[in-house]
Amino acid sequence: MTIYKGTQEVEPGLYLNVKRFSVKSVDTRGPLPGTEGDEYRRVPMLAMLAMAPLLGLVFVIFLPFIGFAMVTYLVGHKAAQAAGNLLAQVVRVVRPGWVPALAFLTRSKPAEPEQNTKAKADGWEESVEKTLKENDPHA
Repeated sequence: MTIYKGTQEVEPGLYLNVKRFSVKSVDTRGPLPGTEGDEYRRVPMLAMLAMAPLLGLVFVIFLPFIGFAMVTYLVGHKAAQAAGNLLAQVVRVVRPGWVPALAFLTRSKPAEPEQNTKAKADGWEESVEKTLKENDPHA
């Protein structure tokens, strides 16, 4: 069998990529898809017609096993994720919260006693308050 490289000009037909194990159909004379590193082999049409029912049979036989394998993989992956999250939570609870590097960086100065927030009232404010208290009927 002749070995063809990617981007090489070829006749119409079916070409098997050996590395990727994929079949490319070339309808008109032109270059093969891929790069120079890809290797193709021309597949005779009679061989492909003979292999098609066998490939279908293999697919039908192994399809249930493929389904079981996929479900097993997904369940195992989710179980591993749950176990990892659980382990992270356990470590977070068991690990002490003491961080010596931040001990002196976060300490603040002692608070000063609160000073009288209300400034000394001026005379006008005192007179208005006194007038209001005198005129208040509820007092």
